[in-house]
Amino acid sequence: MDRVLVYFIVITNFIVAIRFLHKKKCEVPFFLALFNIMVEYRLISLQLGYGHWVNFDYGISLKFNYEMAYAVSDLIALGTTIMMYCFMFFYRPPKRLLNDSDYYLGKYTLSKKSYIVVGLIIFSIFQLTLGKSISDNFVFLAKVGNNSFIILLFLITIFTKSKNRATKIFFYALFIAMAYISYSPRLRFQFLGWMIPIAYYLTRDVKSSRKVTFLLIGIVLTLIVFSSAGVLRNKKMDEMSFKELVSDSFQRMLIADDINFIDGFMMMYQIYPDYLDYDYGKEHLDVILRPIPRWLWKDKPLAGWFQNYSAKYGTSMTTIGFSPTIWGVFYAEMGVIGVIIFSIIWAWWLAKLYSYFRSFASSLWGILVGIMLAAMIPLFRSGDLAGDVLIIFLSYWAMILFVRGYKKFVVKELRKEFYLNKAAA
Repeated sequence: MDRVLVYFIVITNFIVAIRFLHKKKCEVPFFLALFNIMVEYRLISLQLGYGHWVNFDYGISLKFNYEMAYAVSDLIALGTTIMMYCFMFFYRPPKRLLNDSDYYLGKYTLSKKSYIVVGLIIFSIFQLTLGKSISDNFVFLAKVGNNSFIILLFLITIFTKSKNRATKIFFYALFIAMAYISYSPRLRFQFLGWMIPIAYYLTRDVKSSRKVTFLLIGIVLTLIVFSSAGVLRNKKMDEMSFKELVSDSFQRMLIADDINFIDGFMMMYQIYPDYLDYDYGKEHLDVILRPIPRWLWKDKPLAGWFQNYSAKYGTSMTTIGFSPTIWGVFYAEMGVIGVIIFSIIWAWWLAKLYSYFRSFASSLWGILVGIMLAAMIPLFRSGDLAGDVLIIFLSYWAMILFVRGYKKFVVKELRKEFYLNKAAA
Protein backbone atom coordinates (compact mmCIF):
# COMPACT_ATOMS: atom_id res chain seq x y z
CA MET A 1 0.00 0.00 0.00
CA ASP A 2 1.29 3.46 -0.87
CA ARG A 3 2.72 5.21 2.21
CA VAL A 4 0.86 8.45 1.48
CA LEU A 5 -2.39 6.47 1.48
CA VAL A 6 -1.46 4.79 4.78
CA TYR A 7 -0.74 8.14 6.43
CA PHE A 8 -3.99 9.54 5.01
CA ILE A 9 -5.93 6.61 6.53
CA VAL A 10 -4.17 6.96 9.89
CA ILE A 11 -4.80 10.72 10.08
CA THR A 12 -8.41 10.35 8.90
CA ASN A 13 -9.02 7.71 11.56
CA PHE A 14 -7.65 10.06 14.21
CA ILE A 15 -9.95 12.90 13.10
CA VAL A 16 -12.98 10.59 12.99
CA ALA A 17 -12.10 9.23 16.45
CA ILE A 18 -11.97 12.76 17.89
CA ARG A 19 -15.37 13.47 16.30
CA PHE A 20 -16.77 10.26 17.80
CA LEU A 21 -15.38 11.20 21.22
CA HIS A 22 -17.04 14.60 20.95
CA LYS A 23 -20.45 13.16 19.96
CA LYS A 24 -20.59 9.89 21.93
CA LYS A 25 -18.22 10.65 24.84
CA CYS A 26 -16.41 7.38 24.12
CA GLU A 27 -12.60 7.16 24.09
CA VAL A 28 -11.99 3.67 22.63
CA PRO A 29 -11.73 4.74 18.94
CA PHE A 30 -9.43 7.57 20.06
CA PHE A 31 -7.20 5.01 21.80
CA LEU A 32 -7.09 2.81 18.68
CA ALA A 33 -6.30 5.70 16.33
CA LEU A 34 -3.59 7.04 18.63
CA PHE A 35 -2.11 3.57 19.03
CA ASN A 36 -1.78 3.30 15.24
CA ILE A 37 -0.05 6.70 15.14
CA MET A 38 2.53 5.47 17.66
CA VAL A 39 3.13 2.37 15.53
CA GLU A 40 3.83 4.59 12.53
CA TYR A 41 6.06 6.84 14.63
CA ARG A 42 8.39 3.89 15.25
CA LEU A 43 8.75 3.46 11.49
CA ILE A 44 9.36 7.18 10.96
CA SER A 45 11.96 7.13 13.76
CA LEU A 46 13.82 4.35 11.95
CA GLN A 47 13.65 6.17 8.64
CA LEU A 48 15.05 9.36 10.19
CA GLY A 49 17.91 7.41 11.72
CA TYR A 50 16.90 8.01 15.35
CA GLY A 51 16.40 4.34 16.10
CA HIS A 52 17.63 0.97 14.90
CA TRP A 53 16.02 -2.39 14.31
CA VAL A 54 15.96 -4.65 17.34
CA ASN A 55 19.18 -6.60 17.64
CA PHE A 56 18.79 -9.90 19.45
CA ASP A 57 20.05 -13.31 18.40
CA TYR A 58 17.18 -15.80 18.61
CA GLY A 59 19.18 -18.32 16.66
CA ILE A 60 16.81 -17.67 13.74
CA SER A 61 17.69 -16.01 10.46
CA LEU A 62 15.31 -13.05 10.70
CA LYS A 63 15.39 -10.14 8.28
CA PHE A 64 14.57 -6.53 9.03
CA ASN A 65 14.00 -4.21 6.12
CA TYR A 66 11.59 -1.46 5.12
CA GLU A 67 9.77 -3.53 2.53
CA MET A 68 8.68 -6.00 5.19
CA ALA A 69 8.09 -3.18 7.70
CA TYR A 70 5.68 -1.51 5.27
CA ALA A 71 3.79 -4.79 4.79
CA VAL A 72 3.43 -5.18 8.58
CA SER A 73 2.48 -1.52 8.96
CA ASP A 74 -0.28 -2.03 6.36
CA LEU A 75 -1.66 -4.99 8.35
CA ILE A 76 -1.73 -2.99 11.59
CA ALA A 77 -3.43 -0.06 9.83
CA LEU A 78 -5.93 -2.51 8.29
CA GLY A 79 -6.71 -4.14 11.64
CA THR A 80 -6.94 -0.81 13.46
CA THR A 81 -9.26 0.68 10.87
CA ILE A 82 -11.57 -2.35 10.85
CA MET A 83 -11.68 -2.55 14.64
CA MET A 84 -12.29 1.17 15.05
CA TYR A 85 -15.17 1.47 12.57
CA CYS A 86 -16.72 -1.83 13.65
CA PHE A 87 -16.59 -0.60 17.26
CA MET A 88 -18.48 2.52 16.18
CA PHE A 89 -21.03 0.32 14.39
CA PHE A 90 -21.53 -2.01 17.36
CA TYR A 91 -21.51 0.76 19.97
CA ARG A 92 -24.84 1.52 21.62
CA PRO A 93 -25.54 4.20 24.22
CA PRO A 94 -25.39 2.54 27.65
CA LYS A 95 -28.63 1.62 29.36
CA ARG A 96 -28.92 1.98 33.11
CA LEU A 97 -28.86 -1.60 34.36
CA LEU A 98 -28.46 -0.56 37.99
CA ASN A 99 -30.18 2.47 39.54
CA ASP A 100 -27.25 3.23 41.83
CA SER A 101 -25.75 6.55 42.91
CA ASP A 102 -22.67 7.97 44.60
CA TYR A 103 -24.56 7.77 47.87
CA TYR A 104 -24.66 3.97 47.60
CA LEU A 105 -21.10 3.81 46.25
CA GLY A 106 -19.75 5.85 49.16
CA LYS A 107 -21.78 3.92 51.70
CA TYR A 108 -20.60 0.54 50.39
CA THR A 109 -16.97 1.64 50.02
CA LEU A 110 -16.77 2.92 53.59
CA SER A 111 -18.52 -0.19 54.90
CA LYS A 112 -15.66 -2.24 53.42
CA LYS A 113 -12.93 0.11 54.65
CA SER A 114 -11.48 -2.29 57.22
CA TYR A 115 -11.67 -5.22 54.79
CA ILE A 116 -9.74 -3.27 52.16
CA VAL A 117 -6.94 -2.35 54.58
CA VAL A 118 -6.78 -5.85 56.09
CA GLY A 119 -6.88 -7.39 52.62
CA LEU A 120 -4.01 -5.19 51.55
CA ILE A 121 -1.93 -6.26 54.55
CA ILE A 122 -2.72 -9.97 54.09
CA PHE A 123 -1.98 -9.77 50.37
CA SER A 124 1.38 -8.13 51.07
CA ILE A 125 2.26 -10.79 53.65
CA PHE A 126 1.31 -13.46 51.13
CA GLN A 127 3.79 -12.05 48.62
CA LEU A 128 6.58 -11.81 51.20
CA THR A 129 6.19 -15.13 53.03
CA LEU A 130 4.88 -17.56 50.42
CA GLY A 131 7.02 -16.39 47.53
CA LYS A 132 9.44 -19.33 47.80
CA SER A 133 6.77 -22.01 47.92
CA ILE A 134 5.02 -20.84 44.76
CA SER A 135 6.37 -20.08 41.30
CA ASP A 136 8.53 -16.94 41.57
CA ASN A 137 7.05 -15.73 38.30
CA PHE A 138 3.51 -15.97 39.67
CA VAL A 139 4.35 -14.16 42.91
CA PHE A 140 6.17 -11.46 40.94
CA LEU A 141 3.15 -10.93 38.69
CA ALA A 142 0.79 -11.12 41.68
CA LYS A 143 2.28 -7.85 42.91
CA VAL A 144 0.20 -6.01 40.33
CA GLY A 145 -2.78 -6.91 42.55
CA ASN A 146 -1.85 -3.77 44.48
CA ASN A 147 -3.49 -1.82 41.64
CA SER A 148 -6.95 -2.75 42.92
CA PHE A 149 -6.12 -1.85 46.51
CA ILE A 150 -4.67 1.53 45.51
CA ILE A 151 -7.84 2.30 43.54
CA LEU A 152 -10.03 1.19 46.47
CA LEU A 153 -7.95 3.28 48.87
CA PHE A 154 -8.47 6.23 46.54
CA LEU A 155 -12.24 5.70 46.72
CA ILE A 156 -12.00 5.60 50.51
CA THR A 157 -10.16 8.94 50.56
CA ILE A 158 -12.81 10.39 48.22
CA PHE A 159 -15.80 9.29 50.32
CA THR A 160 -14.30 9.64 53.82
CA LYS A 161 -16.03 12.58 55.46
CA SER A 162 -14.72 11.96 58.94
CA LYS A 163 -14.01 15.02 61.04
CA ASN A 164 -11.17 13.09 62.60
CA ARG A 165 -8.10 14.54 60.87
CA ALA A 166 -5.94 11.57 61.88
CA THR A 167 -8.24 9.17 60.02
CA LYS A 168 -8.05 11.21 56.82
CA ILE A 169 -4.28 11.60 57.10
CA PHE A 170 -3.91 7.83 57.61
CA PHE A 171 -5.76 6.94 54.41
CA TYR A 172 -4.08 9.68 52.38
CA ALA A 173 -0.66 8.56 53.63
CA LEU A 174 -1.45 4.91 52.93
CA PHE A 175 -2.65 5.76 49.42
CA ILE A 176 0.47 7.83 48.61
CA ALA A 177 2.78 5.15 50.05
CA MET A 178 1.18 2.40 47.98
CA ALA A 179 1.28 4.58 44.87
CA TYR A 180 4.99 5.29 45.43
CA ILE A 181 6.11 1.69 45.88
CA SER A 182 4.11 0.52 42.85
CA TYR A 183 6.56 2.11 40.39
CA SER A 184 8.66 -0.79 39.16
CA PRO A 185 11.08 -0.82 36.20
CA ARG A 186 10.52 -4.58 35.83
CA LEU A 187 6.72 -4.38 35.80
CA ARG A 188 5.75 -1.04 34.32
CA PHE A 189 2.02 -1.79 34.09
CA GLN A 190 1.85 -1.90 37.90
CA PHE A 191 2.09 1.90 38.03
CA LEU A 192 -0.12 2.62 35.02
CA GLY A 193 -2.70 0.09 36.21
CA TRP A 194 -3.90 2.43 38.98
CA MET A 195 -2.75 5.80 37.66
CA ILE A 196 -4.87 5.71 34.49
CA PRO A 197 -8.18 4.68 36.20
CA ILE A 198 -7.76 7.35 38.87
CA ALA A 199 -6.77 10.04 36.34
CA TYR A 200 -9.75 9.12 34.16
CA TYR A 201 -12.07 9.19 37.18
CA LEU A 202 -10.92 12.72 38.05
CA THR A 203 -11.48 13.96 34.48
CA ARG A 204 -14.58 11.89 33.62
CA ASP A 205 -16.92 14.89 33.41
CA VAL A 206 -14.55 17.18 31.50
CA LYS A 207 -15.85 18.51 28.18
CA SER A 208 -14.82 16.48 25.13
CA SER A 209 -12.72 19.30 23.64
CA ARG A 210 -10.68 19.56 26.82
CA LYS A 211 -10.65 15.78 27.32
CA VAL A 212 -8.76 15.34 24.04
CA THR A 213 -6.06 17.62 25.44
CA PHE A 214 -5.98 15.68 28.71
CA LEU A 215 -5.81 12.37 26.84
CA LEU A 216 -2.88 13.56 24.74
CA ILE A 217 -1.10 14.79 27.86
CA GLY A 218 -1.87 11.44 29.47
CA ILE A 219 -0.31 9.59 26.53
CA VAL A 220 2.85 11.70 26.82
CA LEU A 221 3.03 11.04 30.57
CA THR A 222 2.51 7.33 29.92
CA LEU A 223 5.39 7.32 27.45
CA ILE A 224 7.55 9.16 29.98
CA VAL A 225 6.71 6.59 32.65
CA PHE A 226 7.51 3.73 30.27
CA SER A 227 10.73 5.36 29.06
CA SER A 228 11.98 6.21 32.56
CA ALA A 229 11.22 2.71 33.79
CA GLY A 230 12.97 1.33 30.73
CA VAL A 231 16.08 3.37 31.53
CA LEU A 232 16.00 2.18 35.16
CA ARG A 233 15.95 -1.41 33.95
CA ASN A 234 19.60 -1.01 32.97
CA LYS A 235 20.75 1.65 35.43
CA LYS A 236 20.08 2.19 39.11
CA MET A 237 18.68 5.50 40.30
CA ASP A 238 21.64 6.11 42.61
CA GLU A 239 24.04 5.70 39.66
CA MET A 240 22.64 8.67 37.73
CA SER A 241 21.43 12.19 38.34
CA PHE A 242 17.85 13.31 37.74
CA LYS A 243 19.06 15.30 34.73
CA GLU A 244 20.63 12.17 33.24
CA LEU A 245 17.43 10.21 33.84
CA VAL A 246 15.39 12.85 32.01
CA SER A 247 17.90 12.99 29.16
CA ASP A 248 18.07 9.21 28.75
CA SER A 249 14.27 8.91 28.98
CA PHE A 250 13.80 11.54 26.27
CA GLN A 251 16.32 9.77 24.05
CA ARG A 252 14.48 6.49 24.58
CA MET A 253 11.22 8.19 23.57
CA LEU A 254 12.87 9.70 20.50
CA ILE A 255 14.05 6.34 19.18
CA ALA A 256 10.67 4.77 20.07
CA ASP A 257 12.38 1.94 21.93
CA ASP A 258 9.25 1.17 23.95
CA ILE A 259 6.93 1.05 20.95
CA ASN A 260 8.97 -1.22 18.67
CA PHE A 261 5.79 -3.00 17.57
CA ILE A 262 6.85 -3.07 13.93
CA ASP A 263 9.96 -5.09 14.84
CA GLY A 264 8.02 -7.63 16.89
CA PHE A 265 5.36 -8.12 14.24
CA MET A 266 8.04 -8.56 11.54
CA MET A 267 9.37 -11.56 13.47
CA MET A 268 5.98 -13.27 13.54
CA TYR A 269 5.38 -12.26 9.92
CA GLN A 270 8.41 -14.32 8.92
CA ILE A 271 7.63 -17.29 11.18
CA TYR A 272 3.98 -17.84 10.19
CA PRO A 273 3.19 -19.86 8.13
CA ASP A 274 6.66 -20.71 6.70
CA TYR A 275 8.04 -22.24 9.91
CA LEU A 276 4.98 -22.68 12.10
CA ASP A 277 1.39 -23.40 11.10
CA TYR A 278 -1.27 -20.83 11.90
CA ASP A 279 -2.77 -21.33 15.37
CA TYR A 280 -6.43 -21.08 14.28
CA GLY A 281 -7.70 -19.78 17.63
CA LYS A 282 -5.12 -21.42 19.91
CA GLU A 283 -3.76 -18.03 21.03
CA HIS A 284 -7.22 -17.11 22.32
CA LEU A 285 -7.91 -20.57 23.73
CA ASP A 286 -4.64 -20.34 25.64
CA VAL A 287 -6.24 -17.65 27.82
CA ILE A 288 -8.22 -20.49 29.43
CA LEU A 289 -5.51 -23.15 29.23
CA ARG A 290 -2.55 -21.11 30.51
CA PRO A 291 -3.51 -21.19 34.23
CA ILE A 292 -3.59 -25.02 34.22
CA PRO A 293 -0.34 -26.21 35.90
CA ARG A 294 1.97 -28.27 33.71
CA TRP A 295 2.31 -30.89 36.47
CA LEU A 296 -1.44 -31.45 36.11
CA TRP A 297 -1.32 -31.50 32.30
CA LYS A 298 2.10 -32.71 31.17
CA ASP A 299 1.30 -32.41 27.46
CA LYS A 300 -0.08 -28.88 27.71
CA PRO A 301 0.77 -26.95 24.52
CA LEU A 302 3.70 -24.55 24.74
CA ALA A 303 2.96 -20.84 24.96
CA GLY A 304 4.20 -18.32 22.42
CA TRP A 305 5.66 -18.62 18.93
CA PHE A 306 9.29 -18.75 20.07
CA GLN A 307 8.74 -21.62 22.52
CA ASN A 308 6.97 -23.59 19.79
CA TYR A 309 9.70 -22.75 17.27
CA SER A 310 12.42 -23.84 19.72
CA ALA A 311 10.64 -27.13 20.42
CA LYS A 312 10.22 -27.83 16.70
CA TYR A 313 13.67 -26.79 15.48
CA GLY A 314 15.80 -27.35 18.59
CA THR A 315 16.99 -23.78 19.16
CA SER A 316 17.91 -22.51 22.64
CA MET A 317 15.15 -21.06 24.81
CA THR A 318 14.99 -17.43 25.95
CA THR A 319 12.48 -15.32 27.89
CA ILE A 320 13.24 -12.10 25.98
CA GLY A 321 10.47 -11.01 23.63
CA PHE A 322 9.35 -8.05 21.54
CA SER A 323 5.82 -6.70 21.24
CA PRO A 324 4.06 -7.50 17.92
CA THR A 325 0.73 -5.83 18.95
CA ILE A 326 -2.57 -7.64 19.22
CA TRP A 327 -2.73 -7.70 15.41
CA GLY A 328 0.42 -9.82 15.44
CA VAL A 329 -1.55 -12.30 17.55
CA PHE A 330 -4.42 -12.15 15.04
CA TYR A 331 -1.95 -12.77 12.21
CA ALA A 332 -0.55 -15.81 14.02
CA GLU A 333 -4.08 -17.17 14.27
CA MET A 334 -5.08 -17.07 10.58
CA GLY A 335 -2.84 -14.68 8.66
CA VAL A 336 -4.45 -11.68 6.96
CA ILE A 337 -7.90 -13.28 7.32
CA GLY A 338 -7.23 -13.56 11.07
CA VAL A 339 -6.43 -9.84 11.28
CA ILE A 340 -9.80 -9.05 9.66
CA ILE A 341 -11.98 -11.58 11.51
CA PHE A 342 -10.57 -11.07 15.00
CA SER A 343 -10.58 -7.27 14.61
CA ILE A 344 -14.34 -7.49 14.04
CA ILE A 345 -14.87 -9.88 16.97
CA TRP A 346 -12.79 -7.73 19.31
CA ALA A 347 -14.64 -4.59 18.21
CA TRP A 348 -17.95 -6.21 19.17
CA TRP A 349 -16.55 -7.38 22.52
CA LEU A 350 -15.01 -3.97 23.36
CA ALA A 351 -18.28 -2.20 22.49
CA LYS A 352 -20.27 -4.51 24.78
CA LEU A 353 -17.76 -4.16 27.60
CA TYR A 354 -17.63 -0.37 27.35
CA SER A 355 -21.42 -0.06 27.34
CA TYR A 356 -21.65 -2.29 30.41
CA PHE A 357 -19.12 -0.19 32.35
CA ARG A 358 -20.99 2.98 31.43
CA SER A 359 -24.30 1.48 32.62
CA PHE A 360 -23.60 2.46 36.26
CA ALA A 361 -25.34 5.67 37.31
CA SER A 362 -22.77 6.33 40.04
CA SER A 363 -19.24 7.60 39.35
CA LEU A 364 -18.02 4.00 39.56
CA TRP A 365 -18.28 3.98 35.77
CA GLY A 366 -15.33 6.39 35.67
CA ILE A 367 -13.11 3.91 37.51
CA LEU A 368 -14.27 0.97 35.37
CA VAL A 369 -13.78 2.74 32.03
CA GLY A 370 -10.37 3.89 33.27
CA ILE A 371 -9.50 0.28 34.10
CA MET A 372 -10.62 -0.78 30.62
CA LEU A 373 -8.38 1.84 28.96
CA ALA A 374 -5.46 0.86 31.20
CA ALA A 375 -5.96 -2.83 30.41
CA MET A 376 -5.93 -2.10 26.69
CA ILE A 377 -2.28 -1.00 26.93
CA PRO A 378 -0.78 -4.43 27.69
CA LEU A 379 -3.43 -6.18 25.58
CA PHE A 380 -2.73 -4.14 22.45
CA ARG A 381 1.00 -3.69 23.02
CA SER A 382 2.14 -7.23 23.73
CA GLY A 383 1.77 -10.43 21.78
CA ASP A 384 1.36 -12.80 24.72
CA LEU A 385 -2.42 -12.66 24.90
CA ALA A 386 -2.82 -15.26 27.67
CA GLY A 387 -0.08 -13.64 29.74
CA ASP A 388 -1.60 -10.18 29.29
CA VAL A 389 -5.05 -11.39 30.37
CA LEU A 390 -3.44 -13.02 33.42
CA ILE A 391 -1.72 -9.74 34.36
CA ILE A 392 -5.01 -7.87 34.00
CA PHE A 393 -6.89 -10.41 36.13
CA LEU A 394 -4.19 -10.34 38.83
CA SER A 395 -4.30 -6.54 38.74
CA TYR A 396 -8.05 -6.20 39.20
CA TRP A 397 -9.33 -9.35 40.93
CA ALA A 398 -10.11 -7.32 44.07
CA MET A 399 -12.00 -4.74 41.98
CA ILE A 400 -14.03 -7.55 40.37
CA LEU A 401 -15.06 -8.78 43.82
CA PHE A 402 -15.78 -5.20 44.91
CA VAL A 403 -18.08 -4.50 41.93
CA ARG A 404 -19.86 -7.82 42.38
CA GLY A 405 -20.48 -7.09 46.06
CA TYR A 406 -21.52 -3.52 45.30
CA LYS A 407 -24.20 -4.63 42.83
CA LYS A 408 -25.68 -7.01 45.39
CA PHE A 409 -25.56 -4.24 48.01
CA VAL A 410 -27.41 -1.75 45.78
CA VAL A 411 -30.12 -4.28 44.87
CA LYS A 412 -30.61 -5.03 48.56
CA GLU A 413 -30.76 -1.33 49.48
CA LEU A 414 -33.22 -0.51 46.70
CA ARG A 415 -35.45 -3.41 47.70
CA LYS A 416 -35.36 -2.27 51.32
CA GLU A 417 -36.28 1.30 50.32
CA PHE A 418 -39.10 0.03 48.12
CA TYR A 419 -40.73 -1.90 50.95
CA LEU A 420 -40.25 0.99 53.40
CA ASN A 421 -41.87 3.43 50.99
CA LYS A 422 -44.68 0.95 50.34
CA ALA A 423 -45.27 0.52 54.04
CA ALA A 424 -45.23 4.30 54.59
CA ALA A 425 -47.83 4.77 51.85
